[in-house]
Amino acid sequence: MAEFERTFDNAAREYDAVRPEYPEALYQDIFRYQPVHQESRVLEIGMGTGKATGPVLKTGCHFLGLEPGENLGALAQKRLGGYNNFCLRQARLQDFQCPAESFDLIYAATAFHWIPQDYGYQRVYQLLKPGGAFARFAYHAGPDEGRQELTAEIYQLYRRYMHGGKGQYRPFTLADGESLAREGEKYGFSHPKAHVYQMKRDFSPEKYMELLKTYRDHMTLEPELRDKLFTGIFQAIQRHGGAMTVYYTVDLELMRKPG
Repeated sequence: MAEFERTFDNAAREYDAVRPEYPEALYQDIFRYQPVHQESRVLEIGMGTGKATGPVLKTGCHFLGLEPGENLGALAQKRLGGYNNFCLRQARLQDFQCPAESFDLIYAATAFHWIPQDYGYQRVYQLLKPGGAFARFAYHAGPDEGRQELTAEIYQLYRRYMHGGKGQYRPFTLADGESLAREGEKYGFSHPKAHVYQMKRDFSPEKYMELLKTYRDHMTLEPELRDKLFTGIFQAIQRHGGAMTVYYTVDLELMRKPG
């Protein structure tokens, strides 16, 4: 298992507890683009603890999820094992053995960017049936828009303790998604389409610390710097009312294998 995969697997409990689920509108847009039913074969790449899996399983499709992390997979099994159409394989896409043209829909939720682009698109294209679709989506955590003093203090802590600081946040836009969707055309995909959604979630200081433990760039900091960063953020949230709101932008890119 790659080092970044171990980072996520070691934080499986925190990941399951505090990472957000995805908006219902996202699944509606996927199913509108690629209808999924009981005869459909669906593959999820890097399913984690199953945050993006339930709405797909509810279609009754033949579902297979790939997750290399043992701890993440165990939580996914606990969450979703009651579905008789749920199948989990402890494997990376790179190690997954399967005949070509096996799936009607393949998707990845905040996971596809960890796979080398050339390999990832080509492998997905190979595994899709003609006329099948690929959906990649992810969320991007934005600063607390309602507590500007807190946000400024946290950015100052990042500049002090994280190498290179934390760059100014730039919201992910629909134009960004459309550009990302068109990337698939380089690998033979057609009919690119993009959607963007907004959502927010409130965190206590304790829950926000759990969220930070699921961020690879935070957990790979030197322990002393990480402790100072986490302590500073925790105390800043406490001083500014004891809560922090994360404003998420979720992007969805859809593309089709010509059939």
